[in-house]
Amino acid sequence: MSTVWFLIALISVAGFPALQYKGYYAYHTKEECLSQKKDLENFVIEQEITKGHDTIYVDTFCLEMKAFPDQLEEYKKRRNIDEIERSNHTPATLQTL
Repeated sequence: MSTVWFLIALISVAGFPALQYKGYYAYHTKEECLSQKKDLENFVIEQEITKGHDTIYVDTFCLEMKAFPDQLEEYKKRRNIDEIERSNHTPATLQTL
């Protein structure tokens, strides 16, 4: 088994009875995961504001998790396919994907 670092956001919105949580991405190193925390927090806040929620608290965490080798291989295949597809699109069409 291999170690991955899973980036998760916990979201508290004023007026909602429960916390929300969203998992976003798995990274191969803790450093990669930690480097994305602020970007994810900003993204979540922007998304909540567009929904009309203006009182929000967001915290992000990098959780260590074990993954099976076949999961990592599938991830690498998908990521490579996604990167190839992105390179075949112009920046204008990338925004609509």
